[in-house]
Amino acid sequence: MKLGIVMPANGGIIKAVASLAEVNRALICASLSDAETFIECDEQPGEITATIESLNKQGAKIRYNGSGFEVVPINLPDSDRGFSAAAAAHGFAGQNNRGEYRLPGDTAYLSINGLFFTLPLQSGGSRVIVDGREEYSASIEMTIDMLRTFGIVIERKTHVDGSAEYMIFGGQKYKTPGVINTEGDWTNSAFWLSAAAISGSGVICSNLSRSSHQADKEIVGILERFGAITAYKGDSVAVRRSRLRSIRIDAAETPDIIPVLAVVASVADGQSIVYNADRVGLGKNGVLRNISTTLSALGADIIENSDGLIINGKSKLKGGTVSSLGDSRITMMTAIASCVCEDIVAINDAEAVNKTYPDFFDDFEKLGGKLLKK
Repeated sequence: MKLGIVMPANGGIIKAVASLAEVNRALICASLSDAETFIECDEQPGEITATIESLNKQGAKIRYNGSGFEVVPINLPDSDRGFSAAAAAHGFAGQNNRGEYRLPGDTAYLSINGLFFTLPLQSGGSRVIVDGREEYSASIEMTIDMLRTFGIVIERKTHVDGSAEYMIFGGQKYKTPGVINTEGDWTNSAFWLSAAAISGSGVICSNLSRSSHQADKEIVGILERFGAITAYKGDSVAVRRSRLRSIRIDAAETPDIIPVLAVVASVADGQSIVYNADRVGLGKNGVLRNISTTLSALGADIIENSDGLIINGKSKLKGGTVSSLGDSRITMMTAIASCVCEDIVAINDAEAVNKTYPDFFDDFEKLGGKLLKK
């Protein structure tokens, strides 16, 4: 689908969609629990399809009813089968050695969540040791929080040298809370809040928790450092534009919102630096290249380097036609960039947005945008 943005979003009130990260975790826990669970979710993003298919293959019955997921759990006759089902659901193929697991801190987040879902189901206790500083620790905290909701206990001990140790008691049982009221998604909301920081009359985004373990709640503080005006009221965040200044952004803390932060930096006074991107794989997986290629095509002054991005701000971008590159966040980034473009912006293969936020362009129109779809 080719989509033209005839008029960019201008501002308004929008409700944050359900957190994909939390829904994914809830689906796994619910499939391993003792009874049926309902998980609130107002849309069905493509990104969680693989999780659902894997869990259904293991014996769960997951159905979307328009307002959330009804989950009938897997029948788990013994802990070993439970271990296998959880491992398959999370794509984890580590050793079932019923003992100690040692992981390097810079990559622990890639496999530790799978261990946390599986190890409580084994008959014996386990210990997970993370050597060195934990990257993306918010992801780990989200998993522990969801496990706690389902009655699973994991104890954490932090050492003086920054390493961490997790104790997982064996023989635990997942117990459903009945209904999961899913948090709003800070990652997707960051795109609306960033749009408000660079143009329009301001955005109020509701259904967001200040106490969330989601790393991307840091978007508010980052936009404040850029110079935007922000305010909290209850579960809502309001952002208005002001004169923006350049800043330094640590990509290791919030890798998922680097695309839209690059848009903000592209119209901020001075030179902004994105660093530590290689620590979380943004260079290796091509995200930096996709950001740089797309924003350059729209008129931004942006250069990719081995560790991140160098962005020299301009007053406006020019616009033009670009590809989504099959990436939902590049699609959303481009739509937000249209707010500061002089000419119309067109996106080829814009349906890529369905992976993480199927209703993105509907919400874009709710905020005043006008689209032409071909």
